Amino acid sequence: MAETYNIGSGLSEQELDLASFWVRNRSLLQKISHGLLIGFSVLTWGFVLWSLLDAYAISYPREARITQIVANNQLAIQGLESSRPKTVQSSEVSVFSATDGREDFLVELTNPNAQWMATFTYQFNSNGELTPQREGYILPNSQRYLTELGFTPQKLAPTARLVVDNIQWRRVNPNEVDGNYQDFAARRLLFDFANIDFQKTVTLANQDVGQSSFDFTNQSAYGYWNVDLTVVLFRGTIPVGVTTITEHEVKPGEQRPVTINWFENPSGITKTEVQANTNIFDPNNYLEAARF
Repeated sequence: MAETYNIGSGLSEQELDLASFWVRNRSLLQKISHGLLIGFSVLTWGFVLWSLLDAYAISYPREARITQIVANNQLAIQGLESSRPKTVQSSEVSVFSATDGREDFLVELTNPNAQWMATFTYQFNSNGELTPQREGYILPNSQRYLTELGFTPQKLAPTARLVVDNIQWRRVNPNEVDGNYQDFAARRLLFDFANIDFQKTVTLANQDVGQSSFDFTNQSAYGYWNVDLTVVLFRGTIPVGVTTITEHEVKPGEQRPVTINWFENPSGITKTEVQANTNIFDPNNYLEAARF
């Protein structure tokens, strides 16, 4: 019986061709694979080294500058915020009953800004009724009263609130105040009130009235067309009455006796406060030397 031989150990023709290709090109394929591995390694280590170089030599200084720029901008923003004017503060509104169903209103404003003055319009809201709109101002770093006198509401109300609109801020110009606002104001607002007194035993036309009296002196070297005086009566620490008068053509060094009658004749008055207000930033408010 003849013997049978299986050539190729049962491999297909394609497998034999592949094996033949591998035998013939083994060296070339190994070189290609080694080249690819070397190329991959070069790219990988190149990326790592570039990242380190960029992080510590190129980008870091730039990013450090960005951080400094952000910090500087933050400081600039904080500086702007700190230089912006702060809100003017107000006390509670005091309401006083006057004669013939009228009411008087009083509020005190405080401007905490040393380099900003404000102009505005204001009204009082009494139980939904608005008083006439007035123009007002407040000088830097100061306190002042605002009033509305003799308002006749449809219905009397024990409380009211201040309504302020059209606020305009004006920063003090150093050239305008010789570089120092405090000295500028102190030289111009030298008003003195002496011999302040209140009497409730005064009779006018068979009627007992209260009467305030004081001597008003302009101790400054400046004359003013108008100086507004606000007179507030206190019972202890509580204001119980207010009125305002305007002194015209107030000359430097001039002293004037002032008398005010209170027909409501409030009782128990323990203190009279007088406040002077004049706009020292308004050039038209100063008297010419020829008027002295």
